[in-house]
Amino acid sequence: ARGRRARSRAMAATDEAYQEAVAFLQKTNIDGESVYEQLAKVVGKILAEKPDDAVDLLETAIMAKKTQYVPPEPPAVEVAPKNLAVAVSAKELFSTPRPTVNLETGEPEEPTPPNDYETENVLADAAMYEAVGLGLSKKEMYGVMLCMKKLGENPDFKVATARFFGKMLGTGGDYYVFETTLTEPGEEIEVAEGKVPVEVSGTGANTYTYWTCSYLGGALTKLPDCTPDTVAASRLVKRYLTGTLNAPVSAYPPFPGTEAHYLRALVGRIASATVVCPVGYFAVSEEDGSLSKDEEFVPKEPAEMADLTAWAHRYPHIKEQGRCEFYQFPVPEPEEGEEPPEAPEPETGPELLQTLDLDAESTAVDWGAAVTTPAPAPEGDEPPGEPTVEPKPAWAPCASSNVPGVKYQVVGMKSLVWPGAFVAYAGGKFSNCYVGYGFQNKKFTPAPPPAVEPEFDLGGQVLDEESGETAPAQMVMSVDLPPIPEPEPEEGAEGEEAPAE
Repeated sequence: ARGRRARSRAMAATDEAYQEAVAFLQKTNIDGESVYEQLAKVVGKILAEKPDDAVDLLETAIMAKKTQYVPPEPPAVEVAPKNLAVAVSAKELFSTPRPTVNLETGEPEEPTPPNDYETENVLADAAMYEAVGLGLSKKEMYGVMLCMKKLGENPDFKVATARFFGKMLGTGGDYYVFETTLTEPGEEIEVAEGKVPVEVSGTGANTYTYWTCSYLGGALTKLPDCTPDTVAASRLVKRYLTGTLNAPVSAYPPFPGTEAHYLRALVGRIASATVVCPVGYFAVSEEDGSLSKDEEFVPKEPAEMADLTAWAHRYPHIKEQGRCEFYQFPVPEPEEGEEPPEAPEPETGPELLQTLDLDAESTAVDWGAAVTTPAPAPEGDEPPGEPTVEPKPAWAPCASSNVPGVKYQVVGMKSLVWPGAFVAYAGGKFSNCYVGYGFQNKKFTPAPPPAVEPEFDLGGQVLDEESGETAPAQMVMSVDLPPIPEPEPEEGAEGEEAPAE
């Protein structure tokens, strides 16, 4: 009996030591691993494989575990909703469209036939841009091509022709702008009586309809037609775009509209001044003055296209009135015995297809030379002179190579009046584009504040010191003020006289 009790005490002590050993081996590190689990894996592998060199396998397994590299888990990064929308839109833009499924039957529906439209070879234009070192990259231009396909094939937009105008840069976002003509004209904009009317959609400054998106694959928004008021106001302010179409245009003088109207006015002015074509490529119709391609046009060699006389303006000039075609207000009929008033002279501008060499001497708004030179330094106490404008070229040529005799060379023209606007030419093909902030390279003078209103003339000023004559009082009773209350009756019985003091 005494031996049994001794053995039971020894077994209890052994079991307690075993439990402590197992608990120690099951302790985990910061990665959640324990010696117990690793030994169990190694022993299980040895029993499963039963190798001859079990000791060597045990040593190899321990060394492999010791030297194993476990890459750290990437940190959790919050994705902004805008970045997520850009990623989703880019994925949809580069993916094959999925067929529409009928929710009731579960079968795929017949897709709507895409709209038929005409466009330029965007990827060929991208190769010309890259050759002269201007415009956007090929990767970005590929996205532009897919985005323009999305715009042109949409039957709801009714696009007839489409062209990539360019990229307008902003502080909070950019604008990809597309120039289109529509199969159906837009709605006519009515203006107040006495104001310059807006040119109808499809004519003049609104010949083309412009669409924009903040990122490739994003929602396309149709820009409103430009009006004479927005064009005139855009010439008086100079500010960065914010990237938000419905943002107010905080400027002085006040701008009549949102950033969408300001963007449309800038795009119209830039296109009017910088979209050019080779001389002889288009011909002006004698009937309506429209342009049509000349079938007898013969492309010139790239070296010949480096001259300003080889290029001409393709779009009509937007006059100071804010229209391409000057609007003449009707002259009121004179009263009896009065002479009829003289009608104001119509504003004239550069003719259509005017060559670029005449831009330097042009005084037309948004055109002309961009370089000003300061006047000579004054001598003595003479006041400084005003800066003078030199008739320097408004355009500068560029080429893909300066080595003479290079075959298949690409040449271009860069605008010095609107930095970022250019045209590229190669093999008889040409393409216009703009990438910039919408700033004109000319001296900008902010509009002065309005004149301070004079103080109200209260009268009483001495007009003649000898006679003492003074100016009559100018203060009158305002009709907007409430009437003067009648005095309250004195205390006492009604009809009785007040007691004498």
